Amino acid sequence: MLKLHDDELCGESYKVRLMLGLLGVPYERARIELYPSRQNAAPDFLAMNPLGTLPLLEAQGALLHDAHAILVYLARRHGGTESGGESHWLPLDDPLQLAHVQTWLGFAAQLSGVVFPMRTHVLHGAPLNDDATRHKARKLLRILDESCWFNEAGGTPFVCATAAPTVADIACFVPVALLDEAGIESIDYPALRRWSTRIKRLAGFTTMAGVYAAL
Repeated sequence: MLKLHDDELCGESYKVRLMLGLLGVPYERARIELYPSRQNAAPDFLAMNPLGTLPLLEAQGALLHDAHAILVYLARRHGGTESGGESHWLPLDDPLQLAHVQTWLGFAAQLSGVVFPMRTHVLHGAPLNDDATRHKARKLLRILDESCWFNEAGGTPFVCATAAPTVADIACFVPVALLDEAGIESIDYPALRRWSTRIKRLAGFTTMAGVYAAL
């Protein structure tokens, strides 16, 4: 069985828990508290991941870290297949679509890289260059909101302009779902709110503190 080392309130960890839930994959959890105890800096954990980052997934005798790499692994290993092609989560049979997925995974890394520190600042008082970070977050959110609006209008309402979600949707969803906790008004991005609701209505959607299922 897969073993996930994660923190309940960690956004990157939630990406993996969400993907596991959507795929219906059973797993064991090992809780690693980031705040206030910093268990990710303990020698035993650093022996598994010298970077000290979460999440960490034990799978097939390997130790996988980096949430987006884990999403790709899970989609490929456990995503199943559609008739006539690969799973919609990772469209390996379509090189152009796969490139779009990779592009949006990179975008999600940038978005997480500004939203998550803002959230940590709000929740734990961590230092932050607030003005610069907030400006970058708003710029990225406008880009994503506009893209979601056009995709929705075209009948392909997910991040990569697809009819079904990909791993890029999961990677982008979590920082968007945590905007309020980062002190960013989500009401300013209506297309993102509709897209987020679509994700929340997927079978197997997993909640976390501050992120709830759609009504």
